[in-house]
Amino acid sequence: MSETVTTPAGPSNFLSRRQFIQFAAGAVGAAWAGTLLQTKLFPAQTTSQEAAPVTFPLSELPVGGTKTITYGGTQTIVVRTPESIRAFSMVCTHLGCLVQWQEADKSFYCPCHDGRFDQFGEVTGGPPPVPLEQFPVRVEGETVIVGEEA
Repeated sequence: MSETVTTPAGPSNFLSRRQFIQFAAGAVGAAWAGTLLQTKLFPAQTTSQEAAPVTFPLSELPVGGTKTITYGGTQTIVVRTPESIRAFSMVCTHLGCLVQWQEADKSFYCPCHDGRFDQFGEVTGGPPPVPLEQFPVRVEGETVIVGEEA
């Protein structure tokens, strides 16, 4: 009688499910930490103090209207109410998503994590920790000037 003995094939060359999940979680965490570290160590080159002022005719901004511009490399919205003209960064203060102006509610909405701001940029709901960044605005004659003059 002849007996056949089979030997184990050895360990699998594939990752187990647990190893794959640990690897994926580590990769995502490393990428997230790298992004945060990069923004802290190497902030954007242009700050709002260094940005060139943006000008446009007052006629392009009717009462109750808005105008989107780029100020200092930041997407900015200028809002005109009967009482004032204000300019806000459209970057949410929670995680940096772009907010949207909700005309019907006269408010800002961040679709990433349901952040909400009133027409003055103040937080009214969701996770944002601070109000939207506001930029200086003034009107000279029939010209709107966003930002400080250098």
